[in-house]
Amino acid sequence: MTLIVKSTAGLALILALASCASVSVEKAAEQATPQMPQKIYVADFDIANGNFKVDREGAELVDFKQNLRTMMQTASVTDLSHRLIPAVPTTKEQGFQPENAWLIRGEFTKVNQGSRLLRGTIGFGAGGTKMETNIYVYDLNQNSNTPFLTFSTTGGSNAEPGAVTGGATDPVVAAIGMAASGAGNFAHGLTEDTARTAREITAELSDYMYRSGWISKDKWIEPKKVSQ
Repeated sequence: MTLIVKSTAGLALILALASCASVSVEKAAEQATPQMPQKIYVADFDIANGNFKVDREGAELVDFKQNLRTMMQTASVTDLSHRLIPAVPTTKEQGFQPENAWLIRGEFTKVNQGSRLLRGTIGFGAGGTKMETNIYVYDLNQNSNTPFLTFSTTGGSNAEPGAVTGGATDPVVAAIGMAASGAGNFAHGLTEDTARTAREITAELSDYMYRSGWISKDKWIEPKKVSQ
């Protein structure tokens, strides 16, 4: 009996830890905006106020942060274009004229690389990564200074070194790989988190569009909420 109890408890712990390998969305604020955009701009994510716990310092840390920004922008543009609506990258400094388009700005608030050794040898969440962001969405036809939709993402990965989200045929994974070329020994767990975060950004915008009556249910992507 004791062995059965221990085995059951162990299985429950494994499942609980494994379930941590995901990214969820928490909505902060939302206002109505009059129409669906024709395209979406994705700006570089801000890193100024982020809490970074990674195994790099000095110039290597600067490169790491820039590569992470590039990967997130590329992943978001690719996923939005593939699953929802045409998207293009833009710089944070670019000025915008009124047009039927949305602008996504984001910021990294927490990036924890975790331990690649523990993920590879133990798995099930040990040494897992953590990535948190804040997302701000603007309607360029209404007000490019005030977002009509804000939300945050949070999650992590227990991916082993060398693991790839969704396989080599996944367009988001392929785009991240291209964007990270030359980045060196980039944490694969954070690569997973970047892809998952991009997917949840797409899902949250899809949910807004569906609830506004702009897309049909078969094109709706349900976001994974923090409470789920």
